[in-house]
Amino acid sequence: ALVAARLDGLPAPERRVLQDASVLGKTFTRTALAAVATGEPELDPLLGSLVRKEILVLQADPRSPERGQYGFLQDLLRQVAYDTLARGERKSRHLAAASHLEQQWLDGEQDLVEIVAYHLLAALALEPSAADAAEIGARALTTLTRAGERAAALAATEGAQRFFEQALDLADGAVTEAELHERAGRMAMLGRRTPEARSHFERAIMLYETVGRPAAGVRVSAQLGVLTWIQEGDIERATVDMQ
Repeated sequence: ALVAARLDGLPAPERRVLQDASVLGKTFTRTALAAVATGEPELDPLLGSLVRKEILVLQADPRSPERGQYGFLQDLLRQVAYDTLARGERKSRHLAAASHLEQQWLDGEQDLVEIVAYHLLAALALEPSAADAAEIGARALTTLTRAGERAAALAATEGAQRFFEQALDLADGAVTEAELHERAGRMAMLGRRTPEARSHFERAIMLYETVGRPAAGVRVSAQLGVLTWIQEGDIERATVDMQ
């Protein structure tokens, strides 16, 4: 209540800036804020005022990787500012943030792919039955898959598995679902999370058989056999799994 009262006591332009910034997280860049800001062409004076009022902080340490970024001094204040936005307003800002960061990702900032996925999923969760839900879901599916691929390339198997599993909730067909199960299973196997790997592989095999892709099913069966042999030490069961 005290935080909400402090927000209410701010001039409307400053309050809108904080609401816009709250969608971006605890820290944010001025460029990202400008991409989601609504009707505030002069951001610098407003940001300067909020820093002087000790609501925001500007990272000025030249040794910090976040130099030049703004941040909320209190995460509770950020959360309250976010909660004061209507669902539709949150969604539009999450989509604006995703589009802004997506462009940077396409320009080579691969570290942003996970944040893009977060904003798309947040927008989808706010209005899952909206007319544009299918389009947002397709973008989120592609982004999560890319995030999984990036994590896999960095040998972050647990993170990669999590991204592929999140993408499963958005899969647009049995083939895509089978491929994601196979990828998630491979990451689980590399991370020696054997029960999870087995579950994903078995699901992938069943789906490949359902859609008439036996060769793909055989490929996954071979991986399942290796899993059973190497990680479970059961060569007889491995022979069965490979059939």
